[in-house]
Amino acid sequence: AMTVTMASTSSTTSESTRGVAGRIDYDSWEKRTSDLSKKLDEEEEAERKENASALGLDGKHARSQAEAEERAKAKDLQKTKSTLARYKRREKVVVENLAGLLGSLEGEASKAEEKHQEVKYVTRDMLGAGKRVVTICDTKGPGKIVLTQDISNLESATPPNASLQPKSYEGDAENKEEMPKPTIHRGLIKLNLRNLHQCTVVVKCKIITGTVEISHCQDVKLLVEGDDATVVTVQADLCNNLDIQFHDSPSGKNVPLRVRDTTSGPTTTLFWGEDKDDRVYHAGVSKLRVATYRDGFVDIETRADYIGNGAKAVGNATAEEVQFVTSVIDGEFTTEKVLTPGEARGMKQGARPLTERELKDLEKKKSQIHDALDEKLKNVVQIKEGPNGNNASKAMSSSEKPADGKDEGVVEEIYASTTKGEIDAIIASIEEQKAKGNESFTSGEYAQAILYYTVALDRAAELPDATSAAERLSGGSSSLKLEQLFPRHVVLSNRSACFLKLGHHEKALKDGSDAALLDPTYVKGIFRKGLGLHAMGRYEEAINALASAQKIEPKNKQIKQALQFAEVRMTQEMRKRMR
Repeated sequence: AMTVTMASTSSTTSESTRGVAGRIDYDSWEKRTSDLSKKLDEEEEAERKENASALGLDGKHARSQAEAEERAKAKDLQKTKSTLARYKRREKVVVENLAGLLGSLEGEASKAEEKHQEVKYVTRDMLGAGKRVVTICDTKGPGKIVLTQDISNLESATPPNASLQPKSYEGDAENKEEMPKPTIHRGLIKLNLRNLHQCTVVVKCKIITGTVEISHCQDVKLLVEGDDATVVTVQADLCNNLDIQFHDSPSGKNVPLRVRDTTSGPTTTLFWGEDKDDRVYHAGVSKLRVATYRDGFVDIETRADYIGNGAKAVGNATAEEVQFVTSVIDGEFTTEKVLTPGEARGMKQGARPLTERELKDLEKKKSQIHDALDEKLKNVVQIKEGPNGNNASKAMSSSEKPADGKDEGVVEEIYASTTKGEIDAIIASIEEQKAKGNESFTSGEYAQAILYYTVALDRAAELPDATSAAERLSGGSSSLKLEQLFPRHVVLSNRSACFLKLGHHEKALKDGSDAALLDPTYVKGIFRKGLGLHAMGRYEEAINALASAQKIEPKNKQIKQALQFAEVRMTQEMRKRMR
């Protein structure tokens, strides 16, 4: 029996291990133990990751509000760096830097005094291909730098609206139908003057944006001369002894008048300073002189100095950061302090910063609008006894009142608790959301713009006239414009444009159609309705809508082009069906 048992044990051992001479193979067991331990660790790690993911601790999500804020800051920083890098790449493509034209800044003062008055001419030949922004920098006179009239012949092309381009069909002979040509602009896009000393810069060429920026310059004269030299805005920063002169130069709103003698060229009809947008902005500028000249003689002039004008450091902002603007008001130069966004109390006048005088004018206009609104509401809203004994107001326009003067024609009911102040607050909120939407649209963030416009429309639904607007949208077409407390059709039209940009053509058509229903005279709503129909291939309906828009604005080139495209596409579709 003992012999059998031992044989059985020996057999089992030999099967489970690879021993030598009956001994256990400890190396094999150690390897097997290591493998099992490693597998167990991997399982535990996988379980830990799974649990961490379920709890939001896997690194994909912030574990605290502070970490979320830090991640958001890092993301914004990375986005800013990427934007800056793209800007620098673009800048290299379009900016021509002309440094040291009159000599290096490192020359000795005695040599500079003995130096003769050198004149350097900047012509088209000095600018690289496609470079339309010129920066003149890092040079010391005495001397003169002249941007010649020849530069006005430089051409920059703005591509046509790609959304109006009909798609091509492979093999179609009419794919080469005439398309809108790029818009050609002539002249420089912008002029920058930086770190110049003891010199005169003469501008005789056209500047498309009308903008000249000057910074860190000393003892410099800027002369804007001639019919071509269109400079609207000058921005000067951190300069000393700066003299800006406009010699018979046109305003940005000037419309050249050509005389019969074609050799004499265009004549100026509106000179710089005769339009409210002709301005010189300056911050941290000492001994500034601005003057306009007519036929070689001084017309009007003024002097400014940021310390003399009352610039003071406030908080972290230095006195040099306080912005002033010099412009012509009632035939005389006036220098005013530019308000900060906080001082402007949220009021805006386009993209232009406001002064105290302009802020008062805007507030006055706003007050006049509110007074007109009050007067209008007196004729529209009547307070009556509600069905449950509460006071309620019933509103109807005079055109909707029945002939017998009774109130059967009431189209909406609102409660008297909706005060003028509440209406004003709602309208202010709508305006704010609409403005944010417009900013997002301008920067190409169409989805974000849609969000802002939608919030604006949601807020508009809280106005007392929301019922009449809803009835108009659900009740079909009407040739009459609906009187509204806020123009919803404008927001709808803007949102329609965003949907078109993102390719949501059905939604674009819906918003454009609603805008046209609320105001059948609002051409943008009708136009975007037509674009939506065109994008969906409903060319016949698009032609009808665009033709209606063209009746309102017969000279609108964009509508004309869109109508032509729709007609071309309809013709092509008809020919295709006939094959």
